[in-house]
Amino acid sequence: MHSDQNESSPQDVSRRRFLKGALLGGAALTMSSKLALAEQMATGRLTARDIHGAGMRAGVVRMASNENPVGPSPRALRAIANNMFDVNRYSIYTNYPNDRFSGLGDPEDRTPLIEELAGYDGVKLPKKERRSSLSGSSSSSGSSSSSGSSSSSGSSSSSGSSFSFGRDDSPPPTPYLVSCGSGPFLKLLPLAYLSQGGGEVIEAETGYGSISRAAEGYNDKEIPTSVFRVPLTADYRHDLDAMRNAITSKTSMVVITNPNNPTGTLLSYEELEQFVNAVPKHVIVVIDEAYIHFVRDPNYKRAIPLAIANDNVIVLRTFSKVYGLPAMRLGYSVSSTAIQEKILFYMADSIPGVLTQIAGMEAVKDLAHVRRSQQAVWDFRDQCYPVFDRMGLEYIKGEGNFFQVKVGSNRTEIYRELGKRRVQVSTRGGDRMAEWLRVSAGTARETEVFLNELEDILSKSI
Repeated sequence: MHSDQNESSPQDVSRRRFLKGALLGGAALTMSSKLALAEQMATGRLTARDIHGAGMRAGVVRMASNENPVGPSPRALRAIANNMFDVNRYSIYTNYPNDRFSGLGDPEDRTPLIEELAGYDGVKLPKKERRSSLSGSSSSSGSSSSSGSSSSSGSSSSSGSSFSFGRDDSPPPTPYLVSCGSGPFLKLLPLAYLSQGGGEVIEAETGYGSISRAAEGYNDKEIPTSVFRVPLTADYRHDLDAMRNAITSKTSMVVITNPNNPTGTLLSYEELEQFVNAVPKHVIVVIDEAYIHFVRDPNYKRAIPLAIANDNVIVLRTFSKVYGLPAMRLGYSVSSTAIQEKILFYMADSIPGVLTQIAGMEAVKDLAHVRRSQQAVWDFRDQCYPVFDRMGLEYIKGEGNFFQVKVGSNRTEIYRELGKRRVQVSTRGGDRMAEWLRVSAGTARETEVFLNELEDILSKSI
């Protein structure tokens, strides 16, 4: 662990440590260290040179990519370490020797990770049927039917039959699919519903935009696809009324990122439910909840029940944010078997490996780490907003692990100057956010550096 992760002392203690360490270094100080020391002695403020964030090289403050500044779950790291020496085997030995991981088998196999996700999300799964062997033979209870009918949740029927994605020996399907991050789903969905041409996708004009960009890519390949980007409301939220009014008989998908990226604004469950109920059933509603864990209201209701209850809704989640595992590439979707069947036709090798899934399982169980990650984000907001108020800066109180702050028409120069000072932020947001910076959560010390440098730059009126 780097010192920034566990630093709980007052800021003046960290500064004294810096000065003490620099002085003890004596003649070994480099010119940059001497400059940093001089700056500390003259101003008493932190700079990027004092920072060594989790997963970063020293001397850089990265607040640009919506990453987790706390780092990954220690339980996830231990799980990786405990199993990493067995990766020379296809059937890697794990602490779950009686279960199959979908990284080793077919994508519809239920894995222990799905059990953990369902427990966390409060989703009741159908009873799991075990195979008698790994060769694919059916269990002693008999093979299931593949009539193609299923409930929206993917549960088996009361007669014991279940939709098996074309196989007679599969365990009952669940609403869950795991993948190498949520990104593959954002590529698989347009592939499944738009790549034949003639479809339409509706997405917020100032949104993440992955599916819209994929649709435009089909147009570039002479596969006719329409893209409608709907402006946000005056308070930077999804305009659900306008999105609903844009739907036509050709509309294939409507995409909602909630909380939205890059604005961080949030729709309530009730707003989403009313929208889903009003949308024609031929339209797939994609709800991307990459940042949902950072919503501060403990009573906020998430969207998975909508995916369980409706055949045309899919909810996407990722392990890259609150769980701090972006380099492991792990995510999942919750949807009906009708949507799963379309996705699985194209899914190919998007299944995460066993080490990744084991890390994900432990991350889900590590509720203390989830809470630390959430609190770091909430503290980040609380640290910045009063400073922005004092500086007279407009900002959006987002619910993700980032926010937007308006710095003016010279945004590009400010962004570049922050970069020169080794503070990395983002300019994401398109034309409407042309005067804004998107800033991702940092530790308290990283955030102090960002605020110090931003205020200094603005005071010099670049």
